[in-house]
Amino acid sequence: MEIAKEEDIKWPKPMRADLSKRNQNQFCRFHKEVGSQRGNYERKDYDRRDNDQDRNPKPRGPVINMIFGGPTAAGSSRNSRKAYAREVMTVVGEAPKRVKTEVSIGFDDSDLEGVKFPHDDPLVIIPVIGNSETKRVLVDNGASVDILFHDAFIKMGYTDSQLTPSNMPIYGFNGVESKVEGTIQLPMTMGQGMNTSTQMLNFIVIKATSTYNAILGRTGLHAFKAVASSYHLKIKFPTKNGIGEERGDLLAGQSLLKSDRVKVDLAVGAYHEDSRSNIF
Repeated sequence: MEIAKEEDIKWPKPMRADLSKRNQNQFCRFHKEVGSQRGNYERKDYDRRDNDQDRNPKPRGPVINMIFGGPTAAGSSRNSRKAYAREVMTVVGEAPKRVKTEVSIGFDDSDLEGVKFPHDDPLVIIPVIGNSETKRVLVDNGASVDILFHDAFIKMGYTDSQLTPSNMPIYGFNGVESKVEGTIQLPMTMGQGMNTSTQMLNFIVIKATSTYNAILGRTGLHAFKAVASSYHLKIKFPTKNGIGEERGDLLAGQSLLKSDRVKVDLAVGAYHEDSRSNIF
């Protein structure tokens, strides 16, 4: 390769060491001369260590699994999931059909009323699912689906004949597949007074031993456009009358944390029509 203006280049100064005293088996690429200097030799040593690290990478740790599977926004078919994945990998996905401006949602110290610190309590709420005020519903934005445990499903007055068959697998934290009994669409209501919201959620019903009656995952949270704060133990979401709130059940969260995988009796109370208002 030729250089147009060679006179503009500042070449390195010649090496000071006597040529006869230099190591004739080494060649300095920087000075283009036989022998080496300390700085150049040290650089080679760094390069050698870097190459050793590349050849011997550190072993990876264990894979940490999470709850996933079931119907998602990508659909249930293989083609729909591939199309969704291609859209996610692009910089800009398809434009939404309808864009609605919502008020901003935030949390401050006033939302900490009743919360005792320090705490690592789970966010457990008491929403209305179907016609039942359902206790011990875990809010888990790490779960990709909304789960209703079979025991609670039966206590709500439903039967297996009302389930829609599903062959979509559900995998737990240990990567083990859980058998899905079926799916059912039920209305779920959160909020108090005039600031309530009701959304139709597609619950996956499974038979498993759990301290919870249901799990509200990302699908349900997104349906409500809700923001959950485990620090404040509260959920906030937009309603037509302003921001609605669903406070965490502090006592239930603490008792479930202490139970440590010990199953707590399911508690599903009857829901009275006049206990909630402004359902839309």
